[in-house]
Parts: sequence; structure tokens; C-alpha cells
Amino acid sequence: MITQVILPQLGDTMDAGTISRWFKREGDAVKKGEPLFEVLTDKANIDVEATASGYLRKILYGENASAPTGQVIAYITTRADENLETFGATAPQETSIEPALPRENQGNGAPAAQTVGVSENFAPRRKPFVSPRARRVAQEFGVDVSQLTPTSKTGRIMEADVRNFLAQAKPGESFAASVTAEERSADFVQPLTGVRKIIFERMSASAREVARVTLTTEADATRLVELRAEINAQQAEMKFSFTDFFVLLISRALLNYPYMNATLRADGVHQHAFVNLGVAADTERGLLVPVVRDAQRKGLREIYLEVRRLSDAARSGKIAPDDLRGGTFTITNLGMQEIDAFTPMVNQPEVGILGIGRIAQKPAAYQGQLALRWMVALSLSFDHRVVDGAPAGKFLQRVKHLIETPGLVLL
Repeated sequence: MITQVILPQLGDTMDAGTISRWFKREGDAVKKGEPLFEVLTDKANIDVEATASGYLRKILYGENASAPTGQVIAYITTRADENLETFGATAPQETSIEPALPRENQGNGAPAAQTVGVSENFAPRRKPFVSPRARRVAQEFGVDVSQLTPTSKTGRIMEADVRNFLAQAKPGESFAASVTAEERSADFVQPLTGVRKIIFERMSASAREVARVTLTTEADATRLVELRAEINAQQAEMKFSFTDFFVLLISRALLNYPYMNATLRADGVHQHAFVNLGVAADTERGLLVPVVRDAQRKGLREIYLEVRRLSDAARSGKIAPDDLRGGTFTITNLGMQEIDAFTPMVNQPEVGILGIGRIAQKPAAYQGQLALRWMVALSLSFDHRVVDGAPAGKFLQRVKHLIETPGLVLL
């Protein structure tokens, strides 16, 4: 029996994708449900699972080749020796398709066609993929990544693989491979591909096109810290994070300041009646911004569940492109990295983004006395072409007041 491997439509607006990686080689055994290939959309890299068990007999679109959704890109057979021609599953004739373009290049005339032919000699990379985090940790401790065995289903070497290797090592053991002096002096070149390429293009566009201004303030988060501790102590079902509370408070604040809950389009500035709040997430593959839709309508429990769902999907590589679209405002929290204030980049086409620093105890004036209080730095970056400084300052002040007195959301 033969099964066609189809490039799926992973989002409502997706009409093509680029095959960034095959996890199996031609002739390899495949199990239904395991990651088969990775496709690059305009938002992220998504793992696509095999829909049948058998053998991957023919790959029609190799790595870095683009294909329209619904296109047959490979064949899986039940037996390793089945004749593909018997089922009419011969490779297609050479096909010209349009590669995915960066947003700034779309609509500027017809792009050059990319010719994708039969992949008779195609062979995916034999070396395992090493995530950026894993490579950084390996370099820090002098671990030769060729000594590592990937444990993930995708065959990637992840940070956990490096740390597990270190934990099992004997004291004083050297991990470095024998290399020549020339190899030691050679620089490592990280290609701009996949999610990193998307980040590169979007950050460049933001820096080039947005008149960014950043306002900073500091909020007394003591009451928020106490409230979170009280709620978490009274029930064990959900352990709410500060991010959950920030999503709740900031989505309510945006309802009163619609000029911050806006996106810049070709026909003007769209001020939205709903809040689709993007929550920046650091993943093995790079920065992703999953979107909590209709956050203004969600309670703390609903926000908790949605943030966990999106975070797990983003970190596992299974997040849907639609979960990364449609944001109206973004928050990014670097508190876990012990960062205070910073200047976040506006996530276009949105007009504002709020950076949240660590919550730390500091001496501060409280009720006329000096006391240790839990303080948090807030950094609001906005597009000054769309929003003036004073209105942006009023919004940031409102966020500050909500953090200092969380009960205000009940009013």
C-alpha cells in the first residue's frame, strides 16, 4: 500500500511552505505519529508527523525546497520493496513554484521562479541538528557535540542532552575532541535559516521602519506578589505565574487605551475592540510570540490554561501558525534572566510592546518610611509615528497602578 505525504495547510492563510528539514532518509522506517519533516511558514518552523507507518520510499521535495499546500512531497509504502510505479507513484515532472518571500518583498513584481526537480540523489543531513541553546552550553563546557546522542523524537540534540551528558561525566573528564590548530582557530558559522531567518527579517524591518521610543518606570509589585502567593497556597490545581497575572492586568488596561491596542495597516491605524495579547516565548528554535486571543474576556484560570498550551506547543515545535498571528499588543518578560529594564522591539504591525523585568526586593519609600518592597521595572516601546509620548505614558501609568493595586481590575 502506498501513502502520499501531503504538505498540509497549517494555517488559514498558508498557501505554501518550505521544507526546512527531513527527519528521515529515503528507505528509513517510519512510524505513524512521529515527526517526519519540518516546514517553514511565515511565522515559525513546524514539525509535521507521519500519517502512516511503513517506509519513506521517495522524497520529491528536498530540504529548502518550497511547495504549495496540498502538494504531494513524498511517498510512504507499507513494504520496503514495493514498486512505486505499480501505483502510479512516480516522481513528478520538474515543477516551477514560487518560493516563500519576506513580507517586504511581496507584491513588488513577480518573483523569480524556483525549479524543483526529482530528488533521486537527495539525502538529508547525516549530522544531527544541534539547537542554538545546546550549542552554547556545549561550547561553554567544552563538549564535543559529536559525542552526544539525541533523545528527542526529531533527532535534534537539545540543551537537555548536553546537560545529561555533563551529569554522567566523571570529575575531571575532558569532553573536547582532538582537533588541529587550524580547526581551533576556525569560526563557527550559524546559517540564517528557519526561525532565525524570520527573526532576522522581522527585527530588521522593525528597526528600519518604526520610530521607536521607550518609556520606563518602576512599579511596587508587593501586593501582586502577596496575592499570587495567597492564591497558589489555597489550591494545588494550578500554580499561577507572574506572566498569568500580567496577561490579565495588561489586557484590562488596553481596553481603556485603544490607541495602544492597535495595528498599523496600509489603510490606517486599526484600534481593536478585542485584545489578542502576544506573549514572547524563548524556545530552542528561537523567539516566538504565541497569541492569547480575546484575553480581555478570559479569567485567570483561562489565561493559565491558554498560556500553558501555547508555551508547550511553541517549545515542542508543534504550535500552529494561526496561534502566532493576529496579535494586537505584545508583552515580553525577561525577569527569569534577572534583567531589569530593556528596550524591546515593536512587533509589527502592532504599535506597542511592554517589557517586564525581574521582580526583586529593593529599599523603597512606603507610607513615609524606607522599607523593603518587591519592585518591577516596566519598559514600554511604541511607534512614535502613531502614538505620542504623553498618551503612551498614561497607558504605562495605568499598568503601573494595576500592578500596585491588582484589585482595580474588579472596578
